Amino acid sequence: MTIRVFTSFQAVPAHIRRQLSYPHEPNFFLSLDWFEPLFETCLVNTHSPRIYVALGAEEEVLCSLYCGASVALPRALLSMTNFYSVQYLPGLVGKGCDNAALSALTSHIGQERPRWDLLRLSTLTDGDEATGLFDGLRSHGFLAQRYFQYENWHARVAGESFESYFSQRPSQLRNTVARKQKKLEKLHKVELRFSTEESSDLERLIRDFTTVYEASWKEPEPFSGFIPALATRCASLGILRMGVLYVDGAAAAAQLWITSGTRAFIYKLAYDEKFGQLGVGSILSRELFRRALDEDRVDEIDYGVGSETYKKDWMTSVRQIRGIEAYNLKTASGLLRGTWAEAKAVVKKWRPARKPAEVVA
Repeated sequence: MTIRVFTSFQAVPAHIRRQLSYPHEPNFFLSLDWFEPLFETCLVNTHSPRIYVALGAEEEVLCSLYCGASVALPRALLSMTNFYSVQYLPGLVGKGCDNAALSALTSHIGQERPRWDLLRLSTLTDGDEATGLFDGLRSHGFLAQRYFQYENWHARVAGESFESYFSQRPSQLRNTVARKQKKLEKLHKVELRFSTEESSDLERLIRDFTTVYEASWKEPEPFSGFIPALATRCASLGILRMGVLYVDGAAAAAQLWITSGTRAFIYKLAYDEKFGQLGVGSILSRELFRRALDEDRVDEIDYGVGSETYKKDWMTSVRQIRGIEAYNLKTASGLLRGTWAEAKAVVKKWRPARKPAEVVA
């Protein structure tokens, strides 16, 4: 087994690039197709790429990890993630090497010169891959700590029709959507437009998605080029599920879903606030859920990171998203930071709960 490190996406050879790309890497969010537009539109000024790839004897990819040397923090290695990320794990684990590939990869990181003082990896879903990465770092000279970041609401829907699934949602949700849709269609001209792949309609839908998002309650996108680049990449792979609902010709609600293998990710959604009372967001959600269940026949629907109340009406389960902070005990700075972090963790664990203040009559 060998470890190769690429310091740009352009430096990845074609035969390795193919293996790192979707659908050879079956999880889009762990593939080169996800990380490349994310880096080019968002991280180019904060990360200097370091793409770690474990290769077998025939140069088959056994494991990959997309990182970046921090531009701001000296000798800090960061996961190639930000607030757009929904998942971060080693890619392709399970293709033939599993923990051995992870161990080789973390060993290589621990031996690099100059040594890293700090590793900061975020947005990891609990599971064997995250545990293997954590254990590998601890085995190769790092003091690693895990910390909670987000909740991730999701639903297992394998073999279930939309009618069955929707019938199990809260009655208030079902009745509200039905009532709002009936009233909307009675009083207004309603149109639904969708795009799943490259087409002449895609550019318009991306433009209308942006218009809706900018008119919504959400903060403006800090990197305006990311969503168009992501939608275009997903369309080229046939995994885009973008829907826009129009009311009297005006874009009123928009959603961007991504279907990766047997999982549907609800990635971005918004509605124009002036149409909020018409229930346009829920009506569009209902149709995209129907398509995911009855047409794509996915096994799981994932609502991304965050604990927004509305997600609980549509989803059935929740899991945790964590981060890893790892300090290199072989460097003076890493040892100092790790000792300080360990001391803070001990103090926090044993600090007695604060008693409520007494009320004086």
